[in-house]
Amino acid sequence: MKGAWTGILAGMVFAVGCGRQEPVAGKGNAGDVASSPLSAPVDYLAANAAGKKAAERTASLAPVQGALQMFHAAEDRYPSRLQELVEAGFLARVPEAPPGQVIQYNPANGSVGWVSSPAR
Repeated sequence: MKGAWTGILAGMVFAVGCGRQEPVAGKGNAGDVASSPLSAPVDYLAANAAGKKAAERTASLAPVQGALQMFHAAEDRYPSRLQELVEAGFLARVPEAPPGQVIQYNPANGSVGWVSSPAR
């Protein structure tokens, strides 16, 4: 009896796993399909690498954000440009942008972030 239930369960898992792949919600193209169990390790590694890159971009701006807060506390305004943080001694240097990105700074509210560089 135990073997029969195991066979039924295995058959159900096989039937569900071999079904038609549905498009992934949130993807731009209708041709994108959900990942299969065979590609799951590769998909995981790709997602992990993308997350690492995003974390590195965010972490590289942490010193700039801290310097902006200190400058604002000392001067009661945000600098007109990021180089002013270096000139005032709040930051050693403005970080270099990752490939394909540029730093975007808004002196009105002190927000800073990476954006895709405009196409030439």
